[in-house]
Amino acid sequence: MRKRTGLLTLASLLALAGCQGYTPAGDGEGSFARGKLEMSAPPAQVARFHELDADDNGSIDPSEARTDTDLMAGFGTLDQDSDRQLSLKEFLAGQ
Repeated sequence: MRKRTGLLTLASLLALAGCQGYTPAGDGEGSFARGKLEMSAPPAQVARFHELDADDNGSIDPSEARTDTDLMAGFGTLDQDSDRQLSLKEFLAGQ
């Protein structure tokens, strides 16, 4: 019985060690709202946002927007909070 309990404990510890450093998609501040927005938006637009967000930080900055001339032309208008980054919400509002 002790041997079985020890093996079970070892298997549990190995499984937990494999999960170390794992961060589920959408974790972090505002993740629920972002996830909800992504689920309600047209998939092609969400995919385009992620394609343009080259550094995958959740926003599009001017250097990333330069790859899309139409987006770059309207960047200042779309950037509603003037932080020089387009959030998914701002990006979708301009589509």
